[in-house]
Amino acid sequence: AAAVLAQFARRQIDVLVGTQMVAKGHDFPGVTLVGVLDADGPLHLPDFRAAERCIQLLSQVSGRAGRGDVPGRVLVQAFKPDAVALDYDAFAAEELRRRERLRFPPFVRLAAVRLSGNSEVRVRGAAERAASAARRFASGGDALDVLGPAPAPLAKVRGKHRWQLLLRAPDHAPLHRVGRALQAFHRVAGVQLAVDVDPVALL
Repeated sequence: AAAVLAQFARRQIDVLVGTQMVAKGHDFPGVTLVGVLDADGPLHLPDFRAAERCIQLLSQVSGRAGRGDVPGRVLVQAFKPDAVALDYDAFAAEELRRRERLRFPPFVRLAAVRLSGNSEVRVRGAAERAASAARRFASGGDALDVLGPAPAPLAKVRGKHRWQLLLRAPDHAPLHRVGRALQAFHRVAGVQLAVDVDPVALL
């Protein structure tokens, strides 16, 4: 890959086709046209940050064009062009309204409780027991919601079945308290439980 990028920088290659890796950290002054295929693909990921990541990627890849003296153009292909945000300020305002309405960060705090193991039956059972326990632990007056459990969007990784539940609260304190209680409560052989406060991704 490094050799190809070096050739492209020396203009020995006129067209560069790549994945997201070409969007970040490269400065090619001779690039005047960037094309993005399936630009709305990331919007279909089951993660509340999907739209945010989509516009970040589009902003980054668009910045590859026109870095020299010649103005650049960006062509975007999408199945639903109206769903692809290109105006960051307008997107941010609408996205913040949506997250406030649905109670997602930055207006609340989240913790993902992930369970994984070789046996799908044992993982599912452990996830259901963990969700019930979390609701009991939160019944002492904490303003904490328990969402799930459900199979993780990536339901199997490296041979391990994965389930998860989300804890949602106005601040971190209930998340840490209930998370610690769940780790102490969990005693299912062959099933790992991990608590991720402020998860970067929910896949």
